[in-house]
Amino acid sequence: MAFGLAISGNPLSLYTLYGVIALTGIAVNSAIVLIDAANDRLERGFSLAHATVWAARRRVVPIIITTTTTIGGLFSLAVGLGGQSLLWGPVASSIVWGLAFSTVLTLFMVPLLYLTFMRRKAREIARERAERGLAHGVSLAEGTAA
Repeated sequence: MAFGLAISGNPLSLYTLYGVIALTGIAVNSAIVLIDAANDRLERGFSLAHATVWAARRRVVPIIITTTTTIGGLFSLAVGLGGQSLLWGPVASSIVWGLAFSTVLTLFMVPLLYLTFMRRKAREIARERAERGLAHGVSLAEGTAA
């Protein structure tokens, strides 16, 4: 975002920080949706790697659409195509540049961090599922009663 502000010629100001707050909400929402999709698949019995790849592939289009529409809507204001706005220009510029960078992080780093930090939880879920299956007399490989 700081690099984008330097390119667009906008100073770091209070209004830019308002844009950072808005940007944080958008970026965190994208990451939450991605992680929720992976958690859902993990609880349904998918392996950790498969759940992560499935969630990343399933959520990439909505994340890119959200990013594209937001950047498209704010781009002219951010670069001053219709005239420079001293109030809204820095806000839009911080959102546009920050969102472009945070989308790349969301699509590539969040799945990698999810894989790294969820290994223990995935083993616990698999162990609970195996204990539940053995307690009820169900073969996990066949899905039938023993």
